[in-house]
Amino acid sequence: MAATIRSFNFLVLLWGMVVVVALIVRQPLPVDETRYLAVAWDMWLENHYLVPYLNGEPYSHKPPLLFWLMTAGWHLFGVNDWWPRLVAPLFGLGTMILTGHLATILWPGRTDVARTAPLLMFGALFWTVFTTLTMFDMMFAFFTVAALIAVVTVARTGKMRGFVLAGVMVGIGVLAKGPAILLHYLPVALTAPLWIPH
Repeated sequence: MAATIRSFNFLVLLWGMVVVVALIVRQPLPVDETRYLAVAWDMWLENHYLVPYLNGEPYSHKPPLLFWLMTAGWHLFGVNDWWPRLVAPLFGLGTMILTGHLATILWPGRTDVARTAPLLMFGALFWTVFTTLTMFDMMFAFFTVAALIAVVTVARTGKMRGFVLAGVMVGIGVLAKGPAILLHYLPVALTAPLWIPH
């Protein structure tokens, strides 16, 4: 247990250092990051909280969850430039934590796997870079892993209410990055009879 807590603290420390450095050193990257920040700002200015807007026109290119969370943070913390850039990294940290939990379910007797999996993710350059970007990928990964945890839990325990949680996670994942979440969730769910132990 103590080793797990130390591993978690180390992960949060590493994540925090990388994110703080990114917020201080790196400006939002055009075209994607600046556009997404502009959409949230336009929603805030015009009080268009249900439908994202950009330059007075509905912005239908991306689902609204990221923009909703940005504007919600401005309501909670006041208008600032750090909160919108912190939303995606928080989901990145959450995804690494969920990955450790998924490893615990898949390998119940192997706490070393659960401790190592998030650190391996963080050690991957692609993951670490994308964790700091204001994009939809970290939210997408978070809800995908959460849905996979739910379906694997159903397979391990037989408690069907896990499918409800999986459905909720997939639904929110659609709000995060569209139906692409089904490409990651459905193969696991549909092939469950092949990989369920019993």
